[in-house]
This record gives sequence, structure tokens and C-alpha cells, in this order.
Amino acid sequence: MSATRARPAAQRPRPTWRGAGLATAGALAMVGAALFGRVDLLVVGLVLLLLPLAAAIAVTVDRPWISVTRVFESDVVTAGEQARVVVTVRNEANRRAPSLRWRDACPPALTASALAPLPSLGEHAIASRDRSDTATVRYTLGTRMRGVFPVGPLLLERTDPFGLVRCVYAVGAAKPLIVVPRIDDLGDGEFDVSRSEGYEHELVKHSIPNADELIARDYRPGDPLRRVHWRATARHDKLMVRQEEPRSNPETWMLLDTDGGARLEHRHLRHDGADERFETAVDLAASVGSHLIEQGYVLGVAESAPLQLLGRAGTGRAGLAGLAVSAYDPPGGGNALLIGLAAVEQRRRDNTDAAGVLGAALRRNPQAVPTFVVVVDGDRDELAAVASLRMLCDPAVVFFVAERPEVREHFERRGWTCVDVAPGEAPSVAWQRAGIRAGTASAAVRRG
Repeated sequence: MSATRARPAAQRPRPTWRGAGLATAGALAMVGAALFGRVDLLVVGLVLLLLPLAAAIAVTVDRPWISVTRVFESDVVTAGEQARVVVTVRNEANRRAPSLRWRDACPPALTASALAPLPSLGEHAIASRDRSDTATVRYTLGTRMRGVFPVGPLLLERTDPFGLVRCVYAVGAAKPLIVVPRIDDLGDGEFDVSRSEGYEHELVKHSIPNADELIARDYRPGDPLRRVHWRATARHDKLMVRQEEPRSNPETWMLLDTDGGARLEHRHLRHDGADERFETAVDLAASVGSHLIEQGYVLGVAESAPLQLLGRAGTGRAGLAGLAVSAYDPPGGGNALLIGLAAVEQRRRDNTDAAGVLGAALRRNPQAVPTFVVVVDGDRDELAAVASLRMLCDPAVVFFVAERPEVREHFERRGWTCVDVAPGEAPSVAWQRAGIRAGTASAAVRRG
């Protein structure tokens, strides 16, 4: 974050215990002056009342000119871990800064340090020699839950020279910290085809062992002559050049139920304000999705509410233009998936057609595709339509984080593997309970 030199607005000054005591004594003195007709008590009362008022005016007008640069050791951390923060503070005024105490403003989901003394900041005019106008402080932030949280602005607290009034200034801008869901190690699994070069390439290699991994296309002006494919040129009676066939990765699809349903305003919230069922669903989606991408799959993700994830646009092998899906490619797609899931929340379904989106994507594949569905509060009819896509999925697994017997019946009747997941349960436990076996793609390769 670049330094901010904007002059921050001070919060309303508040009297300290000393200031409150003086004001109370002044008020009592003025009451005594009125009762006993003593002018000296009136003067003392006025002085005692005006001192805290003058101090409040002074700390409001005489605000420190401070710029702040905040740097995270990592802009992305996992829930439950600590984030290390480095804050550089610079005095922009041509006089020494007053004695200050500091802390970063943070939402309740983050645990920050309490107020601490800020090192002395010298005059900005002479800092070119010794950089005495700059101080660097470090601290750690505790994280309890996923999300994108603003860290900052920096809060600076000062008192007047007599300690009568305390004032807090908000300095600089906030910087977002991304806290991603926790992921479990799901093991190696049995998706052996994912370690190959893709289903289509693997199928060709097994059916035609001596097949050339290159394809030929028409010659275009500018193509180097060393890439001329003479065998194809003789066969087609026109100049052809070699072009490497793009190798593919197998696909897998996931539907994350982000539809809050009719219970959106009556969710079961934890003490930290999160819905434990939905948080469990997000953790499960993060672990399963990261595992599949790590295994070499191109992961497509659809949602039962308006799309929130911002992976690669829904085009190419793992998507379809115009559909509300996101795709994540190995090897780096897992990190992008986790960052996207950090901010996912339950929303109203509106006109989202999850079954139509997922069905259109699955029908583009000549073979059944591994498909995983995570169910929470989504619409019953919409999820029933998703269950009807069973013939396009292998394996077909649905995780029920919420008790939905009317929905589960549709999936069981069509042959899905149904797994109940208790709120707060580890994703690795649910994954083992699913009993994943090798899918259609690897079976087809073996038959070839």
C-alpha cells in the first residue's frame, strides 16, 4: 500500500479520569458560588471547566500529520493461522510528533494487538539525514474464519500535555487480508488417469501405440520450412506443416449449493456470526476441489445461486461460453479456487438455473465425468433436476451438509452416492465415507 498523506479526521475527544474529575470539581465550585455568593469559587469553577474544554479543542485542531504503509507477509492466509503485518509510520509535519499509542482497526473475526506506544517520530524537515521521522512496527493477526477482511486504518491515540482529554485519529486506508478455508489432505485417491496426459490423449496412445503426437495443418505464409510435414504433404498433395497437438487434462465438475433458500434470514449462526453448515460446505468444496486440481483435473464449478467464484471464464474444455461457471486449471488453479471461496456466501437463487448450467457442461464430454455436489439449503426442485443428470456423471457423489430427506430421495433413486456430513466434520472424513473409486475415464483407458 502506498503511503497516504491525506489529513485524517479525528474522532470525538473524550475526557480522561483526570479531565472528568476537574470538570466535576468545576461544576461543584460553580454551584457553591451560586449558593454562597462567592466570586472566587465562580472563577475557580470556570477555570476548572474550561481546562478540559481547551484541551479537547487543542487535540482536535492539532492533529498529527502521519502517513502509513502496511505490508502483509502474505496477502493470503489459511483460517486459523496468523498473519504477520509490518506497518511503517512516517511523520509528515515539520515538527516532532506528540507521544502516540497505536493499533490497527480490525473486524471481530481477526484478533489484533492492543494499544502499544509508537516510537518517537522526529521532524520531517531534517529526516533526510537520519530518517528519524519514520518508525516500523510489527505485529501478528489471529484469524478464526475465512473471509476477506479490511485491516486498518491505523488508530493513533494521544492525550493533551496535562492528560485531561484523550483523542483517537484514524490514519491511512484499510488493506484487505484474504483468509482462505482450511483444506484437508484427502490422500492419493484412485483417479489414476489424472496423472496421465489427459483422457483423450491417453485413449489415443493406448489404441494406436505408434501414433504421431503431432498433427498436420495447411501451410501459412511465415511458417518455417523445417516444420514441413512431408508425409502429410505427399498424402494431401499440398504443403502441410507440423503442429503439436495440445495435450488435455481430464475434467471434473462440482456444484456448490450457495442458495440460501427460504431460511436465509433464519440460519443457524455460530457465535462469530457464521452459519456452521455453510462453512462446513465451503471447507468441503475447498478440500475436494483442491485435491482434484492437484491430481491433474480441470475443475469446473457451478453454483445454485448467482455466480460468485471468479476462476477462468466458462469457455474452453471446462466450460461453455455464456454459462455461469468458473474453471480452474492445474497446477495453480487450487490457489485461485481457495481465494474465490474465501468470500463466498449464501445468496438468493433468483433466476439461476444450476441444473441447466451443469447439464450443458456435462453433455459436452463424450464420456461420463466425475461430478460432486455439495447440498445445503438449495431449492428442492432445482436439486432434483441436478439429480437427473446421473447418466452424465461417473463417479457421482453428493454431500449433504444439511438434513434434506426430500432431496436425498431423488439422488438415491437415480444412483448417486449420498454422503451425510455433520456440521463441523472434517472433509477428509466425508471423503473417506464417499468411498471414491476409479471413474469411467480410467476404465475406458484400460479397455483400450
